[in-house]
Amino acid sequence: MKKLTLCSLCLAVVLAACSSDDDANAPQSAKEFPQDTEWVGVLDRNGYQYPPPAYLRFKENDKLVVYAPHFFVEDENVIRPDSVNGSVTSVTEVDDATIEVKADIEHYGEVTMTIKDKRTLTAISNNANKPMPFTLELYDTPLASLSGTIWSGPVMTGSGPTVGMVAYPDLSTIVFDEFDTYYGRGGRLFEMTPQTPGNLAKSAYQKKRAMVILRGFDETNALLLDYFGVLLPGNDRMMVYSGVSGARLPYYTQTIPWNGPIGQTPIIEKQ
Repeated sequence: MKKLTLCSLCLAVVLAACSSDDDANAPQSAKEFPQDTEWVGVLDRNGYQYPPPAYLRFKENDKLVVYAPHFFVEDENVIRPDSVNGSVTSVTEVDDATIEVKADIEHYGEVTMTIKDKRTLTAISNNANKPMPFTLELYDTPLASLSGTIWSGPVMTGSGPTVGMVAYPDLSTIVFDEFDTYYGRGGRLFEMTPQTPGNLAKSAYQKKRAMVILRGFDETNALLLDYFGVLLPGNDRMMVYSGVSGARLPYYTQTIPWNGPIGQTPIIEKQ
């Protein structure tokens, strides 16, 4: 009897351990899934020269934040916040491949987000006067640091006078160290005063998860220009945007696309 009791006790312990392991390895439920996930992509709406980058993060306690160059017209005033906060109001598993998330977001109001296969997310505001069309993908390749990396726009192809030129010249080439960015021009780091070697053009930057706050550099006018960047999955491409009027980016008014393809979200690439 003692042997049987001991064996029964051992079996109970093993079963409990297996149950615990199963719980730990169980797939994340629909309601748990959005929490602490990050999504990157674009704001797909009118009013921009091209779809600007956007970064959405679902935080704890049903909170979320969307970083993007938002703009609204409220009471005849133009509002341009660089982020909006919100709260998740419901999460519904529609089917095995679809999760529907409803949220109340500053300025936009009630927003419905549809997640497919836990990989892609689209969002639409229920307020027709404040559309919020997102097209995002899951950012699941966190990068600890940009230090030691070099980035540049792609070389333009096709036909015409821009063939062989590098797109997005403010950011071509940009070099990241631990805290600052430097700017390569003509195969070497740009010096603000060539007669004083080592006086390099540089600027501090901030990286917060998939989001990068940085500056481009116009060497012709010796100007630093504010930029907003969002890393894409894999961390070898970065969408960029600037609201500064002098930024060397594509504009619809250009007859020749000197700064890159018109109407396309600018993307710089890791070299």
